[in-house]
Amino acid sequence: MKKIKRLLIVLGLLLCLTEPIPAQASQATSYTYTHDDKMNSIRTQDAYLPQQTITNLGLNAAEDMFIDKRNVMYIADTGNLRIVKYDISKGEFLEEFFYPEFQAPKGIYVTEDGTVYVADSKAKAVFVFDEDWQLLRKMERPQVPAFGDTPYEPAKVAADGRGNVYVIGEGVYSGVIQMSETGAFQGFFAVNKTDLSFFQKLQTVFFTREQLGRLLNRNPLTFANVTLDNRGIVYTVTLGKRTDPIKKHKTNGSNMFADTVYGFDDINDIWVDENLLIYTASKRGYVDVYTAEGELLFEFGSDVSNMDVAGLYNALATLALDQRGYIWTIDGIKGYLQSYAPTTYVEKVYEALGYYNSGHYEEALRTWDEVLSMNQMSAAAHNGIGKAYLSKYDFESAIEHFQVADNHELYSDAFWEIRNLWLQKYLVYFLAAAVLLYLAVVVTERLDKERKLRRLKARWKERMMNVKGLGDVLYGFFTARHPLNGYYEIRVGRKGSLLGAGILYAVAFGVFMLYMLGKGFIYQYYDIQELDIGSIVIGFFVFTGLFVICNYLTASINDGEGTLRGVALAVAYGAVPFIVSLLAVTALSYCVTANEAFFLDVLLWGGGVWTIVLILLGLQTMHNYSGKEMVKSILATGLLIFVVIAVVLMVTIMCEQVVKFLSTLGKELVRNVSS
Repeated sequence: MKKIKRLLIVLGLLLCLTEPIPAQASQATSYTYTHDDKMNSIRTQDAYLPQQTITNLGLNAAEDMFIDKRNVMYIADTGNLRIVKYDISKGEFLEEFFYPEFQAPKGIYVTEDGTVYVADSKAKAVFVFDEDWQLLRKMERPQVPAFGDTPYEPAKVAADGRGNVYVIGEGVYSGVIQMSETGAFQGFFAVNKTDLSFFQKLQTVFFTREQLGRLLNRNPLTFANVTLDNRGIVYTVTLGKRTDPIKKHKTNGSNMFADTVYGFDDINDIWVDENLLIYTASKRGYVDVYTAEGELLFEFGSDVSNMDVAGLYNALATLALDQRGYIWTIDGIKGYLQSYAPTTYVEKVYEALGYYNSGHYEEALRTWDEVLSMNQMSAAAHNGIGKAYLSKYDFESAIEHFQVADNHELYSDAFWEIRNLWLQKYLVYFLAAAVLLYLAVVVTERLDKERKLRRLKARWKERMMNVKGLGDVLYGFFTARHPLNGYYEIRVGRKGSLLGAGILYAVAFGVFMLYMLGKGFIYQYYDIQELDIGSIVIGFFVFTGLFVICNYLTASINDGEGTLRGVALAVAYGAVPFIVSLLAVTALSYCVTANEAFFLDVLLWGGGVWTIVLILLGLQTMHNYSGKEMVKSILATGLLIFVVIAVVLMVTIMCEQVVKFLSTLGKELVRNVSS
């Protein structure tokens, strides 16, 4: 007992002498995500942290906000029919403005000279005020034939320094309404394309204009919001789209983003800061940040709406940025303002992007290195460093970082430069070697007047063909070039063997797996961790075996002369071109860039089509069918495969139900006996 007391005393002294370790907790109320090159969401460090929550402004269903250069916030407080001004720098309410004609002020935009544009859908007008709230003009429905019967219910508005006003109207499918500063209609700026299904495309071909006019859901999606950057470029967001919901428009209205931009299908607001970074808000409660090229940098937020926690929304209505880079948002239902402060990590990311965009690549590299010191696996940092090296013509260093960032496209660009330099250096030597080799072959053939070399080559080939198994495998190349003769020899039993066919099946599977997992980085989009190898192995051999057996069975009842062995050999020997094409594509994937994928596609499809033709010819030869009988046999084979799979699934489900029933029954019996 005394020993135990002494031990406790010693432990207590040690705890007293030991300094406490401070525990750090993030104030973030949601995780921050980004995208990898496969568009998968991955966790990253916190980008923004909740700061102020302002609940005393009495907001009611506010739908839009704007922050000017003086850090003054303008809020379209729709439910209260007013505009609220709030000073962010001082943290105080400035004023509220009511106008007698306001009925539903949903959109607000403020130009650099202090002119305020308010879009009111129920009043069917855009009101324009000066900074002292004196009405300058009221933009009502354009009375010109070009506007037609388009509804005019302005919901959002933006204006540039050249006198162009862009209006988002509710229920307008023709695009953004563009007007002059005097209210004159200038046309529709940009329009969303109608995404038609395959069936709808067929309707477009065969239906009359009257029939098409009666169809529903053929209108393009409408724009949800509009804004401009400091260069006057127009940006829009669209509800109901996950691909390309954000557009950066050229002067003719077309989209400037070269690559597909991914986002939420309920994005309802957009903001572009001084560095051309793009911020979007989705109604369900997420904030996304994109680069000027449309690449997702950060995404944070949550769709949890039943908790009174900073950063969790019932309905995220709008967002804007102040001059410090803080993000401000409004919950349209709860009626509060929420601000987010950028973390040191995100500030460094933006700083590095700024250096790169301004051409200061050395500074960008140093800053990206600081980002990597905070997050070694930051895809944004590795992409940024790779781009900086690419701009400095250090292509070897660039591809290392693009590979870590899993950026196949930019890796391809850097690889093209490396390959180009390599070809410039060594192409002459390769051409010279090819010419010398050709001359050597020609000279050798002319000197070999007694054809000794040809006879030596023939004897070597004959020995190879006589090796058990190997000769049968090599015979597949003859079958590929002379299918009718080759399959006839297999049918009468003079060529081919089950051993050779088994080897070809195994080689085909091995080559397929090599193609899936062993291509060059530019074309390698699968990781071994992402594949269920067991399912692939079972699926490959089960489906192949099922096809062979079903074809033999259907042919047996339709006067087919082929044996099960013959069908198995016909399929195996027909696969040789596809095996060769897979090997060629896998090898060439280390040599070609993404822009040259067409050549690999042609090679792959060529091998696949050649294999299908060979298998059909082989089965036709084995069964001694005509072309019409062969088509019927293939269709019957496909139907039988479908029936077998359906029966197996039904039996499996029934067995599971029986096992579940017996298990439940056993548990009940045990429970009754024990009680």
